[in-house]
Amino acid sequence: MTTLSKDELFRILSNSRRRQILYFLHRAGEAISLKQLAAMVAARENGTAVDDVTDEERQRVYISLYQTHLPKLESAGLVDYDDEERSVELVPNVAKRGFFWMQPDARESWSRYYALLGALSWVLILGVWAGLPGFALVSWSAIAVFVSAALLALVFAQYLSERREGTSADAFEALVE
Repeated sequence: MTTLSKDELFRILSNSRRRQILYFLHRAGEAISLKQLAAMVAARENGTAVDDVTDEERQRVYISLYQTHLPKLESAGLVDYDDEERSVELVPNVAKRGFFWMQPDARESWSRYYALLGALSWVLILGVWAGLPGFALVSWSAIAVFVSAALLALVFAQYLSERREGTSADAFEALVE
């Protein structure tokens, strides 16, 4: 995510062209030429296909992107613009995580699962230790294997869940709706 304050971010995103830039860059997933980006923005603004954008429409957008919008987005740390190559891309952190409102509202509470595993482990331990019916068939080594395997599976599930966190493919759609 970005280090901008919400006020600064909203001020930057108050312009529809800047929102479209971020949207198209996220969709591309890589650096794209300024000419190509201008054609995409012009097509969206004119309600036409990219191939149907006139040179005049594209050039009008190109100039505003080059002179106004890309410098603002770059100084805000949201995009990287290569002036020599005339290419632009999202900074990696924004590309991966998006903005604060694109994050899941409620993160998975893994502590609940760890507490449940701990409680179940203690039920098994106390049942075997007290010699309760049904628990007499369970050995200490079986408890150790169960607890360690369950803990390993839980840690791995948490790792995978946190690793795939990020913006969904259509999270940037909200920028141009």
